Amino acid sequence: MPDSTKNRLRHARQFIDDFAERTGLTGKGGDPQRRYLWTDAFAVQTCFGLARALDEKAYHELSLKLIDQVHETLGRFHPKDEREGWISGLPEEEARKHPTAGGLRIGKELTERKEEQAMDAQLEWERDGQYFHYLTRWCNALLQAAEETGKDQYAHWAAELMLATKNFIYESGGEKRMYWKMSTDLSRPLVPSMGAHDPLEGLVCTLSALYAVPSKEEGLRPLMKAFRTMCAGQDWATTDALGIGGLLLNTLRTALLESEGATLPEPADPEKLWADSRRSLQIFAPQHNKDLPAERRLPFRECGLTLGIRALYGIEQSPKGTNLNLEALKPLLSLTTEIEDFWLESKNRSASTWTGHRDINAVTLAASLVAEKEPRVFG
Repeated sequence: MPDSTKNRLRHARQFIDDFAERTGLTGKGGDPQRRYLWTDAFAVQTCFGLARALDEKAYHELSLKLIDQVHETLGRFHPKDEREGWISGLPEEEARKHPTAGGLRIGKELTERKEEQAMDAQLEWERDGQYFHYLTRWCNALLQAAEETGKDQYAHWAAELMLATKNFIYESGGEKRMYWKMSTDLSRPLVPSMGAHDPLEGLVCTLSALYAVPSKEEGLRPLMKAFRTMCAGQDWATTDALGIGGLLLNTLRTALLESEGATLPEPADPEKLWADSRRSLQIFAPQHNKDLPAERRLPFRECGLTLGIRALYGIEQSPKGTNLNLEALKPLLSLTTEIEDFWLESKNRSASTWTGHRDINAVTLAASLVAEKEPRVFG
C-alpha cells in the first residue's frame, strides 16, 4: 500500500475513533443520544471500509454495534417526548425484531413541532422528526451490512424501512408528490416540499431492497412504481456539491445493480445518471473557489462531493468495474484531493463551520478518504 494511502487511512481511522468515543459507541464518556441518522449511515459504511482496508475486524464489529445503537436510540421516541417506546408502535419484543418498521428519527436535539405550534422555518432545522433522504441513507448502510455479514436480517430491515416510507408519498392534482419531512410517527407532514433527489433516492433504494429481498415484492413493487412515476422525465443535474455527491453515489449503485443482472427502469439507468452527474460537475468545478477561508465553506457538503467522486472512480479501478466511461472523472481527482487536504489541515478544522458540526464533518471526510481504497462499501 503506498505511503500516501496509508497516511489517508490513518487520518480516517482517527476521525472515526474520535467520533465513536464522542458518541458513546466506545469508551465511557460519550453520549449515545448524539446518534444522528445521516452521520451514522456513513459511519457504518466507513467502518466496513476500514475493516477491509486495514484488515481489522474490530471496525466490522463497530459497524454492527453502531447499527444496533441507532435502532435502539432512533427507533424510539425522543427522550423529551411525552410518548415512550418504539415509534413503530410495536410491543418491545416484536419491535426489536423489526426496528425499522416505523422508520427512524433524525436525531435532532429538539423534539418535533407539535401539531398546534406555528411553523418556524429556521427552528424546524433543529427539530426532530423523519427525513426521507436520511432513511434512504440508512437503507444503504443496512444493505451493505447484509453484504458484509451474509446475514439476511439486515436486508430485511432495509426492506421494512423502505416500506415505511410509503407514508411520505401523497397525491396532489392527480400527481404523486413527496413530503420532505414528517413527524416521528409518520402521521403528518412537518415540511411539505419535496427534496430535489428524493424520488430518485427512493427508486434506487427500493430497487436495491427488492433485489436483496425478493420475498418483499408484494409491498415493494407498488412503492417502486410510485417512485418511478415521480422520476419519469426528470433532469437530476444540480450545482449543489452534496447533491452532486449523492447523484454520483446513485450512479454507482445503479451501475453495480446492473452489473449484477438487475433489470433497471429507465429513470434509474446508470448512463442517464452519469450524464446528469457529468453536467453537474462541469458547472460546479469552474465555480469552486479554493481560496475561500474555512469559515465560508461547508466541509460535509464539500466532502460529500469528494466521496461521490472517490467511490465512483474507485470502483472503476477495481477488478469488478462498471460499464460506464468515467474518463471525465479523472481530471477532477486533483480537485478532490485539494478539498480533502484543505480539511485535513488542523487550522481549518478550528473554524466554526467544522466545530459546529464536528460529527458529520469528520465522518464525511473519513468516508471520502476510505472510498479511495474501498469504494464498494459505499455502493
